Amino acid sequence: MNTITTRTAIGFPERKEEWNEAPARFTEHTLRIAGHPVMEDWEANYMDKLAEIAASKGGAVLELGYGLGLSSAAIQTRGVDAHFIIECHPDVVTRSIQDLHEGIQASRVHILSGFWQDITPRLRAESFDGILFDTYPLNEEEIHGNHFWFFDEAFRLLRPGGVLTYYSDEVDRFSEKHLAKLEAAGFQRENIDFEIVSVNPPPDCEYWEANTILAPIVHKT
Repeated sequence: MNTITTRTAIGFPERKEEWNEAPARFTEHTLRIAGHPVMEDWEANYMDKLAEIAASKGGAVLELGYGLGLSSAAIQTRGVDAHFIIECHPDVVTRSIQDLHEGIQASRVHILSGFWQDITPRLRAESFDGILFDTYPLNEEEIHGNHFWFFDEAFRLLRPGGVLTYYSDEVDRFSEKHLAKLEAAGFQRENIDFEIVSVNPPPDCEYWEANTILAPIVHKT
């Protein structure tokens, strides 16, 4: 399976705003937007691990991308003080508000609607103890690497001692390119670690076929 070929064949919007004009299609197990398989529920244990990492320092957690809400639900079970979620698609925003209404009413959860590139520059530096990044690539260049563009902002937004994690798109180790991107953003190699998470994607999954995914654990000193 070649994820680049699969996603390119589906086709990406010419403008990122067109992504929000396509309806989000939720089923019992999946989320699709503009024909793309954005998330499937076989990812649940991986999302739980990412949530565990992002919430490991307590305090305030920033999550980018809601999807099926798997990681958001897991973060909510871990007693963080504040949980901020950035989500661009209006249908998915609506779903997140429905799912997390109790936390929103209690002012523990805050939904920020828009593309992260427009929102995070307005957030104060060193505001978060944990960050979880899992947005969907919106063009061919971002396939297997949309998290790379966020590393600079992650470093700026994390408090010293904070932790970054994200959907890594790697099976069992960091590539040298990946490590170089983290270092270029300011993270030190000795503070970059990972866990390998076992997963069981179905045979017809269009974007993953390995039985493991790497869960990054990246600390800011």
